[in-house]
Amino acid sequence: MFGQDISVFGDFTVDNPMKVRFGTGCAINAGVHLVGRNGIEIGNNVILSARCMLVDAGLEPGPPPPGGIRTYRDGPIVIGNDAWIGAGAIILAGVTVGDGAVVGAGSVVTRDVAPGQTVAGNPARPIGA
Repeated sequence: MFGQDISVFGDFTVDNPMKVRFGTGCAINAGVHLVGRNGIEIGNNVILSARCMLVDAGLEPGPPPPGGIRTYRDGPIVIGNDAWIGAGAIILAGVTVGDGAVVGAGSVVTRDVAPGQTVAGNPARPIGA
């Protein structure tokens, strides 16, 4: 589950730890919650800021379709090397966050984030240059 040189700053929870893998040199801050039903892979030197959540199973985001039946969405989450997940951010099922990407505090990430890209908001969108 954990690589070498993991720094932990406070309590965090992992549902189904057998489905969650960390690389080396990661930092995990207080209140982080990982739901690993389908699999969560976290690269090297990743920062998971306070109270962020990675949830690899749940309902599709957005309003229900006509008829009111929501679609269930699940899939593994992959966080690339050197990524930074801001405080209170939520990464949803099936998302890949590329190497060196930054997810702003409080963001809800519903789709992939390109390597080196910075995203923020709900739903998260690219920001900056």
